[in-house]
Amino acid sequence: MEILLPFILIGGGLFAIFYIRPKTQNSVMEIKYMQTKKVSELVDMFSQMEQNGLGNDYREFVEIKGNIVSNSLVEAPFSGKKVAYCHSALRQVTEEKEQYRDSNGYTNTRVIKHETTISDEKSNQVISVQDASSQENLVLEINGTGCKLDIPKTFDRFEPKANLGGYGYFRNFSWSRYGAETLGFRMLEETIEPNQSLYVIGEAFKVGDKIHIGKPQDSKKPFIVTTKSEEDLINHSKQNAMIYLIGGIVAILIGIVLLFKAF
Repeated sequence: MEILLPFILIGGGLFAIFYIRPKTQNSVMEIKYMQTKKVSELVDMFSQMEQNGLGNDYREFVEIKGNIVSNSLVEAPFSGKKVAYCHSALRQVTEEKEQYRDSNGYTNTRVIKHETTISDEKSNQVISVQDASSQENLVLEINGTGCKLDIPKTFDRFEPKANLGGYGYFRNFSWSRYGAETLGFRMLEETIEPNQSLYVIGEAFKVGDKIHIGKPQDSKKPFIVTTKSEEDLINHSKQNAMIYLIGGIVAILIGIVLLFKAF
């Protein structure tokens, strides 16, 4: 294991520098130099393609800025807020006593906490985006494969079992099934507010009489739906690229040092 660890660190560092970092940089360049498409322009383009008999075969990689449109709001399960979209998760928090020997050979006991996901749910209603240029809206396939959904965490709370009576979500829970070691539950929500502004980059295509935006057929191109602005997204991606570079260099240096020590 002592011999294997340096090679893992060096390999991981090289992977971060020469694969993950360039991929992140390419994504930044893709976003930075794309021209924002108005919804009306996209609708007109598909209308022209329809007249030429290519409506359902035409696909276009686009950048859209607009506001979320949802036919009905949903109630977030823990906060109770009415939102346009919600991704919620419930995690059981338990504790376990474990015995171990310290460096002096004495037996000690420590308490370890674990989190286990009990449920992970996403809204399943149709979500669309619309801008000021048109009354038409574009369907976002955010629950489809390949979508990088970047939305804020709006609720993150741990509650012990004794405090859960005020949450309607837990009214039908049977506590006996979770065991005495359960300390409580951690509740998380990521949500999109009604009329929230969105930045979307993905491939537009026709499904029936509606324009959808989803994962591009070219796997190298991204499908992103975020509440961040384009500028924030670019800056965040630049920071990630720098982290991969620095982290990769550090991992390689540590790997080299450990390799020399091993020999």
